[in-house]
This record gives sequence, C-alpha cells and structure tokens, in this order.
Amino acid sequence: MISSAARDRVKLAVDQLEEAFHRHDERANEDTLDSYQAAINRGRAIAFQEAAHLVKSALHDIDVKSL
Repeated sequence: MISSAARDRVKLAVDQLEEAFHRHDERANEDTLDSYQAAINRGRAIAFQEAAHLVKSALHDIDVKSL
C-alpha cells in the first residue's frame, strides 16, 4: 500500500511534467521562423507529455492495487 504522502509526490511529478510540456510547447509555437530551437522544444514537449502519461499510468496501477 502506498502512503498518501508518496501518492501526493507522484501527483506533483505529473503536474510538473505537464507544466514542462506546456512551457516547451508554447516556446515552440512562439518561434515564427520554425528554427532548430523550435524543433528541439517540440521534441522536449512531446517527451514531457509522454513521461506524464507514463507516470499517470503508474499512479493508476498503484491506485487499483491498493483497493
């Protein structure tokens, strides 16, 4: 069984990953020249989004097992 403090830390990690996704997505969209840096920011945004999905899935599995 996972403690509520540990669960809260996992939720915080999800929030931080989603925030990083939005930050890099905005940076990529602000670049009107579609530069190399915009491509890097798009890649980072996708990576943060995927990481958030993975952590959310793990949290769901934890919640299901603790029922």
